[in-house]
Amino acid sequence: MHNSTKKLVVLLCIIAVSVGGVVYAAVSFTNRAFTNTTVIETGENAADNVTIYGNGITFISYEETIKLEEDTHMIQFYLPSGALTNTLTVCGIGVVKITTSEEYHPIIERGDIITVYTEEAVYTGKFLGWDSMLLLEVNNGTIMIPGGRITKIVLTEVVQTQGPKILVEVTTDSPPGEYQLRISYLMRGPKWKPTYFIDLETSYLECWATIENVENWNNFTLVLVSGGPHIVYRGPIFQPYILASEALLYSPSIDFTSTTMDEYHEYTYGAKLSFKKGTVVKLPLLNGTVSLRQEYFWTSGEVQNRYHINNTLNEPLAAGIVEFYRGEAWVGEDSIPYTPIKGESIAIVNYAYDIKVTSTVTKSISEYCHEVRGISITIRNHKTASIQILIQQDINGYTLVTSTPPATRVGPTLSWVINVDADSTVTIYYEWEHYW
Repeated sequence: MHNSTKKLVVLLCIIAVSVGGVVYAAVSFTNRAFTNTTVIETGENAADNVTIYGNGITFISYEETIKLEEDTHMIQFYLPSGALTNTLTVCGIGVVKITTSEEYHPIIERGDIITVYTEEAVYTGKFLGWDSMLLLEVNNGTIMIPGGRITKIVLTEVVQTQGPKILVEVTTDSPPGEYQLRISYLMRGPKWKPTYFIDLETSYLECWATIENVENWNNFTLVLVSGGPHIVYRGPIFQPYILASEALLYSPSIDFTSTTMDEYHEYTYGAKLSFKKGTVVKLPLLNGTVSLRQEYFWTSGEVQNRYHINNTLNEPLAAGIVEFYRGEAWVGEDSIPYTPIKGESIAIVNYAYDIKVTSTVTKSISEYCHEVRGISITIRNHKTASIQILIQQDINGYTLVTSTPPATRVGPTLSWVINVDADSTVTIYYEWEHYW
């Protein structure tokens, strides 16, 4: 009986092992049948076209030829750590499902500059975080905004993020064969900015594009965009966002050509480029002659030596820094806003310390519901040549009683264009009153 029991136990073990082996083989076959994977070997920095916006958002697109073997139902590839996976598109095959190794989180990262719209007000500042309220740094202080009151959030400028690359798995139901896969997505960084060089003697302008925090992109086409895409969240902060586009303009030039699509003007570099991660790239963008007009200007403090820059080029000027030269000598710098074709921007080159302007209250009456002020402005020209200067003062909508010489008034602002001989002084007197 004991031997019979032993034989029975051995027999049952053999049967169990056999059944287990069959089940394991069946499961293994099933898993292999449904998880055969095509891996794209180009890596997370694959790019045929790179469109870089001025606010730190970049659009990447590329094509890849793949071959689906029998029973292949999954494709794998990688994206860089800063990729916004919600903007990922995969075309060219039947897509059943897309999964990524990245846990879902909103696009907004700590350090981003955002504009928050609420039912009561609009706030612009640096995003600090989200707990029970959205925390925003505004004017060196922190404000807390309840999520339920947020109606929209717009990203103005984003920071670049670092981290592991993102694995993407695409489940497909396409039959075996060769396919041209088209992949595109938005990512954080790099960003670019223009720097203008203007010769005040010749009015010649040259613009260079500086691109920071680039990736290891090889043999790609570069497009630069002035400004940035209008990325909007509607509703509470952690709900899906809507991606839209603002009417923005771009420019072209030396090795760049310009195209217009819808409301866009694009700077597209004429040759294929390769960038190395961690480097700063500078490329000549455009050049030409603009119209310049010099003027001295005072409203308070020191007298400004500034120039009106009239954009007579065939392309708009993106917002950026202007470096001013006289021949080979650097004389100053300032920033200019976006300047459309035939538009004008004003930039301060330096200060005119040989021209002194002082303002003195020479009449003051304060009585019941009535106030009067008389102000004398003295302009002293210490230069050996005559000058012309624009003087402006704001009287806050009060009534102008008198002005010598006569002032030009636009809204609350009074303006005088004054000629002052060499080593001479000119005085302006004006008087305003206010009833309440």
